[in-house]
Amino acid sequence: MTLPRLSPDATPAPFDVQTTTFSHDVIGRYVCNTWDEITAAQASGGYPFDVVVIGAGMFGGYCAEKLYRRGSAVGLRILVLDAGAYLLPSHIQNLPQRLGGKIGGADGLRTRDNGTQNVIWGMPWISNEGFPGLAYCIGGRSLFWGGWSPRLTNDDLANWPKEVRDYLLSTQGYASTETETGVVPSTDYIVQTALYQALLKALQKAQANVKAVTVVSEAPLAVQGSSPASGVFPFDKFSSAPFLLDAIRDDASTNTAYGDVSRRIFLVPRAQVHRLNVTGKSVTSLDLSVNGQRQSLQLAPGCAVVVANGTIEATRLALESLGVGSTQFGSPRVGNLMAHLRSNITVRIKRTAFGLSPLAQELETVALIVRGAAFARRFHIQLTAADMAGPNPEANMWTMVPDIDLLGNLLANQDRDWVSLTFRCIGEMEDARSLPPDPARSWVDLSSETDQWGMRRAYANLVATAKDWDLWKAMDNVAFDLAMNLAQTPDNIQYWNQQANTWQPARPLPDANGRGFWQDRLGTTHHEAGTLFIGQAGVSGTDQDGRFHDVTNAYVAGPALFPTLGSANPSLTALSLARRTADAIIQRAGPVSQGGFTDLSLDPKDWQMVPTTPNVRVRHYGKVLETFGGYGLYWYVKEQFANFVLRLEWRVARRDDNSGVYIRIPAPTVANPLLAADTQGHEIQIDERGYDSQTNTEAHPLKATGAIYDLQAPTAFASRPIGEWNVYVIEALGPQVTVRLNDQLITTYKSSRQPSGYIALQAHHPTSRVQFRNLGIQKKP
Repeated sequence: MTLPRLSPDATPAPFDVQTTTFSHDVIGRYVCNTWDEITAAQASGGYPFDVVVIGAGMFGGYCAEKLYRRGSAVGLRILVLDAGAYLLPSHIQNLPQRLGGKIGGADGLRTRDNGTQNVIWGMPWISNEGFPGLAYCIGGRSLFWGGWSPRLTNDDLANWPKEVRDYLLSTQGYASTETETGVVPSTDYIVQTALYQALLKALQKAQANVKAVTVVSEAPLAVQGSSPASGVFPFDKFSSAPFLLDAIRDDASTNTAYGDVSRRIFLVPRAQVHRLNVTGKSVTSLDLSVNGQRQSLQLAPGCAVVVANGTIEATRLALESLGVGSTQFGSPRVGNLMAHLRSNITVRIKRTAFGLSPLAQELETVALIVRGAAFARRFHIQLTAADMAGPNPEANMWTMVPDIDLLGNLLANQDRDWVSLTFRCIGEMEDARSLPPDPARSWVDLSSETDQWGMRRAYANLVATAKDWDLWKAMDNVAFDLAMNLAQTPDNIQYWNQQANTWQPARPLPDANGRGFWQDRLGTTHHEAGTLFIGQAGVSGTDQDGRFHDVTNAYVAGPALFPTLGSANPSLTALSLARRTADAIIQRAGPVSQGGFTDLSLDPKDWQMVPTTPNVRVRHYGKVLETFGGYGLYWYVKEQFANFVLRLEWRVARRDDNSGVYIRIPAPTVANPLLAADTQGHEIQIDERGYDSQTNTEAHPLKATGAIYDLQAPTAFASRPIGEWNVYVIEALGPQVTVRLNDQLITTYKSSRQPSGYIALQAHHPTSRVQFRNLGIQKKP
């Protein structure tokens, strides 16, 4: 449904908050930008984007936040594009009870609830198996996921590249992600009640009787149930949405000088990316639709693109953009598609079997994890239990309970005699790491069916192998055996038959085809993975940083990178890899120190702005300095220099940006320091126009980039395109001054002015924003 742009007053609100009959779209307006706002910001002098993230879901939103936070030292500028709209600020289970049934869950895609239709979930691809599809909203499936976050074990990682494996097992990998998302401390929000202790003890005893079980431990759940620091509230169940939204608001509130022009991270909703356009070995533009209108986004050289819109959609983009006629995949079809083998076995066991009183005195909800192996493959069981009569022990888990009366109702509805347990079994699907893929295995290609924009949909072929069926059967048997060991006798246990909607005393059996009603379909886990797996060039899709082998600036975030799947839910591993990819992009985008040069201090106390009017200043983006606000000189006051080589990088955002590098100028404490700098020192000019304010004309040779201002014109125009970084090497030896721009000698001049002094950077006029980085000096005798 399309709503008109509305405002409750005759005069539009400053942020153009839209108002409907039911609500104010305050959060959506405060975190999202329109496409027109993005193009206007760029046209008004915004620097080119350093990264474009496609998808604001679990991994794209998280990666974008890391690019913003960790990329602050280099002033990284990020654009996030998502095909969905803003929906919720946090995980749905952090919201009031029962709201989730109205808008959440893929099962509600084609159903109505009291006349309210679920419009979030969609199925962009076609397949041989049924899939839940994607959540088209900011935060994506991270708003709805279960929260289970086990690590991949050493055995799971055996066929992963060693560098990636070592990273995941380091403090920078799993350990950092677990702390950040609330997995550590484990189950801190679940009170370890009598039921918890009894069940843990019973499982540990049963482990000796069920040989395939290797580990019994607390559940690794991404739920921060206690304060991480004094005075700080927990965020409850993890979603990437609050991370991304908070980064955007932090940026908007701190970079207020020029509004959107000076901001570093933007989010555009309803932006569907169709194709990455590659020139040579770089993505140079994107084809997309924003609010149903076709658009094109030109990328600056070096701009990174992170494809994070889900495994199958990311694969579609890769095939559409890189696959046909390319050596990237060697085939118009990509293999190694994996999901998980999943079963849900529910039983109820008498409380007395655990040595517990029939009368429940407190609200008891339990979560534990059981790991196992069979046929040299891994599985794990997510075990949840609660004192309740019904077959869903998770009914009250992770639920916000705002009042004491509701808590009393939950306690009153507990069952006096039974504990319900669900064994959610998740098994590793067999990998198939080959290029091109085996046609009899699982793969993704492009179908002949097109979407509403005329783009080919992906076709996903997901099949279980004979080895998969062997593991699936073994895994289910372990769950049934564990349940029987917990019950101790057949009289203590009943099994939930979801087909008959009743409890039954006998263990259910599979049908004639070996399938049990408790087994989910292959595509229902939301865990599709593997198609763009990490590995060596020629035998995999991406390198160890998640970058496509044949493309210099395109990366993947998400489970598509997994060489093998293991049994663990992919979120913890994929989040850790997304942070690794963000770090690789930041490192590549940052300045590289040159040997033989000493970095100038960027400590603000070592610099002084003259004049000191509020509007004229230099912003420090970590290792990047940006001039703005009006005319002034930013003196490096720590030290004077006589003979030296100064190397620095600079860039402009638009053609009329103006600045300069001053050398050998007097101290800022002299009378009329700005005039003294002009008359006693030298300015190496930065002005792509060569603008002469006296005649209001351009292309003045003594005022153009590379000129020693008003004294010596450059012999060539060697600047790179607007938005790209340029390198100045300025040498001052005795009276001789030489200037090299991008490795080209463009200016030589014999000076009669003072032989030593200070260095300064120029701020020129209110709308001029010039950036500098990698300032290094080499002193000469």
